[in-house]
Amino acid sequence: MNPRNLPRIAALALCCALAPASHAADPFPSQPIRIIVPYAPGGASDVVARLLASTPGGGLGERIIVENRAGGASVAGTNVVATAQPNGYTLGMVDSAFPINATLLGGKLPYDTRKDFRAVILAATSPIVLSVNKDVPARNVAELIALAKSHPGRLNFSSAGNGTALHLAGEQFNMVTGAGLVHVPYRGGAPSVMAVVAGETQVNFSAPSTVLPHIQSGRLRALAVTGPHRLASLPDVPTFAEAGLPAVAGVISYGVIAPKGVPDDVVQKLAAGFDARLKAPDTARHIADLGFEAAGGGPDDYAKFLERAIDTSREIIQKAHITNGD
Repeated sequence: MNPRNLPRIAALALCCALAPASHAADPFPSQPIRIIVPYAPGGASDVVARLLASTPGGGLGERIIVENRAGGASVAGTNVVATAQPNGYTLGMVDSAFPINATLLGGKLPYDTRKDFRAVILAATSPIVLSVNKDVPARNVAELIALAKSHPGRLNFSSAGNGTALHLAGEQFNMVTGAGLVHVPYRGGAPSVMAVVAGETQVNFSAPSTVLPHIQSGRLRALAVTGPHRLASLPDVPTFAEAGLPAVAGVISYGVIAPKGVPDDVVQKLAAGFDARLKAPDTARHIADLGFEAAGGGPDDYAKFLERAIDTSREIIQKAHITNGD
């Protein structure tokens, strides 16, 4: 070997040795972040994801891409997250179907809901409104329960579909009160609301954004809402707790998850960044306009929320004998 080449070889070796360290030291994020929405564009999960993506700041870089992967009751898109590289650049936006599917679909899932993901942040929640057709002679929750018990099996409640958060809310109401309302599933929130407006069903459990116009027009009567406080858009409608039923407490949730294995510091940075974006005045206002409430917090908060949601939904599904495809 020519001795004159030794300095050049040493310099090249040094560069090769330093290259991995330099790459590892790149601050997160150093490339665009992708949020997988397991539904078609335009739904609530998609809207919340795009609000988080379009709000600047939070130290999450200039570009967050929202990618829709609909199919399989949200399972297909969620599985994309489960199998992604655990580097923090592929995330998922999930709703209440995520903890519900852990029991409803059970062994059919290609992933383990508890073990294959990391909670990042609870982005928003939506209360659920109990409403009745205007001709139903019940002005409050107590009167509805009495009416249902006096006519066993005669009152139906519609929801957005079997196994949805809205279905489980109705079944939770039945368990707590013994009302015995009969579930009638529809393909989506809007058809379920139109069913009770038309008198096909008498009772409905829906998200505020879906049912509010019909309440304001007088075609439906709101009796109670889940959640810790009354809705600004329905100030005269009590919460279930105020109506004496604090155990009827289900809400629709929207949160961000990551694949298992994403480093703690990256998860914490993602959570802090999204939390800052949720607190931006424009984002909070947009979320409120949808009838939702911005949540926020850290990964531990959302992880505990998901654990409770999985356990509660399992209890309702098992006691109400809900199966996939009913």
